[in-house]
Amino acid sequence: MAKSSRFGMSAWIAAATVGVVAVTVGASAAYGTDAYVPTPGPAPGSYAAMPKPDTTGMNAQQVAQVQRGEYLTTAADCMPCHMAPGAKPFAGGLSFETPFGVLYSPNISSSKSDGIGNWTDKQFWNALHNGIAPGSSLAVFPHYLYPAMPYTSYTKLSKPDVLAIKAYLEAIPAVNTPNVKNDMKFPFNIRAMQLGWRIMFFRAGPLHMKKTWSPAVRNGAYIAEALGHCSECHSPRNLLFAIKSGQTLAGAPILGEPWYAPNISASKQYGVGDWSQSELVSFLHDGGNMQKGSAYGPMKAVVDYSLSQIPKSDVKDLVAYLQTATPPRETPMKKVTVPASELAAGKTLYVQNCAACHQADGKGVADVFPNLAGNQSVWDGPANNTIGIVLGGMIPWHANGPAMPAFGAILDDHQIAQIANYVRTAWGNPGMPDATAAQVYGFRKSAPPHKVAVADGDYLDPSPIASAQARKLECPLRTDPLIDPTAADMKIMQGATAKDLGTRTDKLIAAVKKSNPHLSGAQMKQFLLTTYCPVVATDPSISDKKTALKQFMAQSQVQAMAAPPAKSGG
Repeated sequence: MAKSSRFGMSAWIAAATVGVVAVTVGASAAYGTDAYVPTPGPAPGSYAAMPKPDTTGMNAQQVAQVQRGEYLTTAADCMPCHMAPGAKPFAGGLSFETPFGVLYSPNISSSKSDGIGNWTDKQFWNALHNGIAPGSSLAVFPHYLYPAMPYTSYTKLSKPDVLAIKAYLEAIPAVNTPNVKNDMKFPFNIRAMQLGWRIMFFRAGPLHMKKTWSPAVRNGAYIAEALGHCSECHSPRNLLFAIKSGQTLAGAPILGEPWYAPNISASKQYGVGDWSQSELVSFLHDGGNMQKGSAYGPMKAVVDYSLSQIPKSDVKDLVAYLQTATPPRETPMKKVTVPASELAAGKTLYVQNCAACHQADGKGVADVFPNLAGNQSVWDGPANNTIGIVLGGMIPWHANGPAMPAFGAILDDHQIAQIANYVRTAWGNPGMPDATAAQVYGFRKSAPPHKVAVADGDYLDPSPIASAQARKLECPLRTDPLIDPTAADMKIMQGATAKDLGTRTDKLIAAVKKSNPHLSGAQMKQFLLTTYCPVVATDPSISDKKTALKQFMAQSQVQAMAAPPAKSGG
């Protein structure tokens, strides 16, 4: 159900094609033999991001189950993965690109035609607990779910909680949106091939904990290991893409994206063991602070749609588990040195592009621009996250602050690496200057595609790397997540011709300006090119695609440059 768990996607493939000795992995096995059965907490409050359930005609017990399910579905962060950009919640369609093809999250609404409306309680339990959905593969094998859906963590959920999630999904509006067919390459499209990986690395069962743990730590472990499935992203993987035994929560790169999920174990030097409780609670629940920064990248969705929505008391329990009960993972960074001239060049670029907001001393401006000095997310682990932010920008970290613009269209790969190396080592930050131009270039090319559902049920893909046609046109990379095309915007440009191109461009720019008033003319030009190029590439009615794209950019340049100037930032 969660986007962040895409690590596991490749594991079943490797296991099916490589003969190895089975190794049982599972964080819960190390915690003793005391199986944890959660006690339902109080009725949840308001989950602003979630569809509201209709409990009309239900008795008190049924209402309580639905309320529990709403809380659990929020804590499990299900909605962001089962909702493509521009689509309705739980309608599915979000794409996950892998080296072996593309997966699309399924519709898990209560739709009887497209979702899980016809599933029995037993079938729903079997999917979350055992990773097996209704249906069959090759008429012999069960319909194994791909581990991109983290059933390897959800197996630790109690049966009442699994059925509560189902009750909530059944109580919200059904969405009759057909599932997008997976586009996996042969033989990886054969689900039965997952059997080998499952035999080696999957063990269904409850969460086991130490009997000495307090109720708060037990609840925190349940949230982290079962609901929030933190280990799925924050743990290194072996050659078969299973979590490495003995390295849970030690930090790991996120496959296919320019992000690194940091060490969140109890290590005081490399993890979160040295954070104060208030700092970590603020980071996970309240949007961050000027000491430790704020969440961004995939983690921001986890905070926005999940952790910030559940009671703060539960987040405190989660923090207690991470800081006191997880094995400390010591992950020293490999020592790297670069010429002093490189760091000097990075400082110059920082002063020119970033200091106006983040200040020359890197301390930022309280509640407006985040600090970079002392910010662990800047220096911890490899340079992935610093590169990602400079390359693609960031939505406002605080309600009072503006969005950080993307510098991917302004600075070249070497310059972005120089800035990253400077901020990771300046002002006492203990990071390593390990960013390289080649690494930045690789991140530009590895941006994952996302399908956008349009009104007629078709799917357009705004990503320039999503199709062979777009690659042939050499569509530039859309590096700015702040300029995310909506379904309505994409619909404006679909099927454009030479005669109506100007009119459609005007409409598109007006729509984008309305929803993104901060954009500069340069950013608007970048958006128009990177968004329209894939549309040209995939529109069968346009024969001379390169000419059409050139014409579009020539006609749109004047309108784009009329956009208001963006606020500066770095």
